[in-house]
Amino acid sequence: MIKTQDTDKFLGIQNGGTEDNAELCDMELNDLVHSVEKAIHDLGVDPAQARGEEQGQWLLMRNETPIYLDAWSAEQKSPWNYFIFEEDTTTFQLTIPFCYAPTLQREAFLEELLTVNLNLLYGKFTYNAKDNVVALIFRVPGKSFQPADLTHVIDGLMYYSEMAYHVLKDEFTLKRVLVEE
Repeated sequence: MIKTQDTDKFLGIQNGGTEDNAELCDMELNDLVHSVEKAIHDLGVDPAQARGEEQGQWLLMRNETPIYLDAWSAEQKSPWNYFIFEEDTTTFQLTIPFCYAPTLQREAFLEELLTVNLNLLYGKFTYNAKDNVVALIFRVPGKSFQPADLTHVIDGLMYYSEMAYHVLKDEFTLKRVLVEE
């Protein structure tokens, strides 16, 4: 593995400190937040109106469907972060809650979604057992986020959400997730 001076600095190895690492992470997160806000603006939405309670959180609505956008910087490496963590600690994620998982036939329903995932572009279905919510999710390293792609990602995930709901709603008695007041 070849390390450049910048890589050493990013990893906090230079001079034995981590201050440079934290500073670069903040800079990268700020760049990502700026890119996401540009993309939101390009959608015709005021980013200030879409902002959540914390930096890097936004909520968009399409009809009755919430679209959550998140940007963050990981503080430590995880085995789930792939190798790119060394180059980019930031992540962009878009989440569209799809439905509540059915209580009956849950295993068959989740198996169906895993099969559907094989054909999806831009995202995948995921299941949060704690909240019993199935969502469509798109996630990329922050440096890979392209503001011009946001429209296509949203359109694609909304299409999958509508299509899957209409195909599966009767068989599994699905209920939509609504935005909390």
